[in-house]
Amino acid sequence: MWFFRRLNSASTERPSTSSPGRVGWLARLRRLAPDSSHPGLTVELEGQLALLLRRAARVRNRSPQALAQELLSSALEREALRRHAEAVLASLTPREREITWLAARGRTNQEIAEKLVISPETVKSHVRSVLSKFGLHSKSDLRMLLLDLGLRWWRQEAG
Repeated sequence: MWFFRRLNSASTERPSTSSPGRVGWLARLRRLAPDSSHPGLTVELEGQLALLLRRAARVRNRSPQALAQELLSSALEREALRRHAEAVLASLTPREREITWLAARGRTNQEIAEKLVISPETVKSHVRSVLSKFGLHSKSDLRMLLLDLGLRWWRQEAG
């Protein structure tokens, strides 16, 4: 990944001036093909975003290019995780979804069983199934995954 502080001078595009209320930076992605075997991606940054990236790179004693690549890679991994979690959530049965909501809110199996008027063993079975579908080991792992990914989808009225 290459990092450019200014737009390529060969480009005919110029960023518009910032108007009040607009963010004062430009992030533009453009495909490049330095050679046919290794196509690249250029991220051009200006203004505040470029300044923040340079400062963060300096603090971490890294090049802006390396930090930008690391941040982009991390964001793409997080997005893939979020999409996977949403797909798993969509595949859950209505009862598994209910139990997932309550487990993610920190409820114990006993509390979930009482709320849903089912046995604690049934709750345990559903929890095992949900954890297996997510590839997790515990309810706390489930809660952390969903919170970390910003999937705060449980209903507020769920007690």
